[in-house]
Amino acid sequence: MKRLAIGSPVELKVEAPVNPSEDPQKVIDAIETIIESCSPEFRYGSRVIGRAAGIEPLSVLYEQVRSRSTMGVLRRMLLDNRAGDSTWFLLNKQAATAGIAVIIDEEQESPLGPIRVTISCEELDTLIDWLVPET
Repeated sequence: MKRLAIGSPVELKVEAPVNPSEDPQKVIDAIETIIESCSPEFRYGSRVIGRAAGIEPLSVLYEQVRSRSTMGVLRRMLLDNRAGDSTWFLLNKQAATAGIAVIIDEEQESPLGPIRVTISCEELDTLIDWLVPET
């Protein structure tokens, strides 16, 4: 993973719905597999929410978008969903349970609901260029 030289903190918020047919621990495990150093918790009776800080939690995603040639998709999502100093993207929850980061465009692409990852950073352009460089 290439080093990133920014001075502002990077904050991640990860959320996923938990359906009645799902084991909350499996959803937690899926999130922890894709977003390292995240501490998700089952809350509000139907959601898993976790937070992480820094770029290290993005290392699995960083490697997988390169090996799966999905950098363009993730870059487009990060730019399209940007609002100020934050942006977000969606992951397929079922693929995440197998340790695979599959970027999706629409919530409906993940039948049990997506994992939503929100990234906040004052130097968001630099972070996006590091995570998914323009090709």
